[in-house]
Amino acid sequence: MSSKSIVGYVSSSSVRTDVLASVVADRQSMAGLIEAIDASESAVYNAVGDLERKGLVESLDDGLEATGSGRLVADLLEQQENLCRLLDDDYWRTHDVSALPRRFRLRLTELAGANVFHASDTDPHAVVREVSERVERAGTSVDIVTPIYQAEYEAVMPDDPDARLVVDTTVALEALDRIEDPEAARQWEETPVRVLDIDVGIGVTENEIMLSLPTIDGQYDSRTEVLATDDRAMEWGRDLFEYYWDRATPNEAFIAEHFA
Repeated sequence: MSSKSIVGYVSSSSVRTDVLASVVADRQSMAGLIEAIDASESAVYNAVGDLERKGLVESLDDGLEATGSGRLVADLLEQQENLCRLLDDDYWRTHDVSALPRRFRLRLTELAGANVFHASDTDPHAVVREVSERVERAGTSVDIVTPIYQAEYEAVMPDDPDARLVVDTTVALEALDRIEDPEAARQWEETPVRVLDIDVGIGVTENEIMLSLPTIDGQYDSRTEVLATDDRAMEWGRDLFEYYWDRATPNEAFIAEHFA
């Protein structure tokens, strides 16, 4: 049986799914499973037998334990459940996830606990205001990737060595075209700034991430923002920022090339 059909086989039964999740969480006795699972005793026995025959659970002297295969299947089932949670919001239907590097699309289930902040028609600037307030509250420790110029965001971006900023190439070029002196281009004295072709906006503070994706038609969306604070989402956001930071050109080199 293929790995795909094994996952389908387990997920087709809520009792098999619950038994596997319970055994993966901790070694279980049969009596403990019967008490923990919301199913009849015979259904639990049948589910354990099914999982044992598929090599996902094994009986030991001191209880039932998940095999390596069982843990992998349980992980995939958890990812599927998280994906369903993520897709509950239409944001993911209307926004272009392909703007994200593939490795981060594959990890999007780590944002399953995120909330999507929607601006209303009567207050279309609510998202810009909300993000600005969150960045300002974060103090000096904030990492920002921005594909657009927004005066409100510029105003709250700290000038501090603990902060980092990645700016889209087009935004940087438009700023440089308005000045003649390279020294005038160095708006932030302390904050490290880099430049990169970018369509995704992300802010990472010590306690939360803020994510903005382009819409399916390639437009920047200033009226919705994905907000998350749990540990898995924070790790995803930090890793994404580092991905862009490592690939971006330091502002000094970018300015020098522009005025060469």
